[in-house]
Amino acid sequence: MSRLVRAVFFDVDDTLVDYATTSRLALDEAMGAAAEYDLWQQISEPHFQRYYRGEIEFAAMRIERTAHFLRELGREADSHRAADLETARFTHLNRSFVLFDDVAACLAALRERSVRLGLITNNDGPHQRRKLAAVGLADSFDAVAISGEVGAAKPDPAIFTYACAALGVAPNEAMHVGDRLDADALGATAVGLSGVWLDRRGAAGDERRVPVVTTLAELPALVERAA
Repeated sequence: MSRLVRAVFFDVDDTLVDYATTSRLALDEAMGAAAEYDLWQQISEPHFQRYYRGEIEFAAMRIERTAHFLRELGREADSHRAADLETARFTHLNRSFVLFDDVAACLAALRERSVRLGLITNNDGPHQRRKLAAVGLADSFDAVAISGEVGAAKPDPAIFTYACAALGVAPNEAMHVGDRLDADALGATAVGLSGVWLDRRGAAGDERRVPVVTTLAELPALVERAA
């Protein structure tokens, strides 16, 4: 990269917030199903896509997803049981969010460089805002673009252009970092931002289409080199 970065946008879940760990624990707390977390993730994706397309409300989607999960496990899955278990899971989830250890120092370092900070995240607006408040980030960003509020979800170009406009920067003056290669890094790159893949699990292999970092501690130096 060889362009001035005036703004850096972040994904939230599994980028700033250790969502996978919290979600796995919440699943176990409510249903004793931590060992089935990979199945939970597989089931979640199509249900979230329905929510992103506006076909179902967030709360109803969560109950349908839980009923689907229970059926896959061969358990009772009537609507009342699914609703009760989802309430228990969601309650535990919302009281347990934590930041990754590399977040605070990264945000402080970028602020010291006068870089503006923003969020671009897919999810329900109130849910994400509660999450940010729970981990102490409610007032840490100059602009927040949440798919449930914007009406478009990554990798749709609309949410990236909305976020850039909210900060008053051109896409080629912005960077976006997130844990998903397609939705975050490649989605941002397609709109003209510098997309960065945060690969905490070391899955990138020989990926060369976008810059890859394994920790947010590497990000300030990447921004500095871009300048």
